[in-house]
Amino acid sequence: MCKLGDIIVVKSFKGEDGVQLPNHSFIVVDDNHDNIKGLDYDFVAPIMSSFRDKEHKAKVLSYDVNKEIVDSDIEGEFKLKRESYVKANKLYYFDKKKIEYFVLARVNDDYLDELMKIILSLGEKDRLSIITTNLSELEEV
Repeated sequence: MCKLGDIIVVKSFKGEDGVQLPNHSFIVVDDNHDNIKGLDYDFVAPIMSSFRDKEHKAKVLSYDVNKEIVDSDIEGEFKLKRESYVKANKLYYFDKKKIEYFVLARVNDDYLDELMKIILSLGEKDRLSIITTNLSELEEV
């Protein structure tokens, strides 16, 4: 069971465009059961991505919607394989009964607090993308 601050890997999920994608990491920022657009959800998580190179890193981090994540932001033994960041403006809504996932690690409280501040600020400015494509059934892969 995932909880606030967990880094999880979702085995198969739908992107914003509805295309089904394999294995991706997310950080849980809400673990309460609720509904949106009449659909039940159990948790909300922005997606993690990695930088392609130094130029990509500089460009991505120039946007206030992205937050870098480094090994010192993570509790425990887990280490990132590549330099990574979180897309704080894209919130994916999930129903645990409709996806397969596992908990990989957990971010520390300071990182989670900073991430939540960014998300709240973006929400106040109406700059969040609410992605509910995963609340319908996924296809067998």
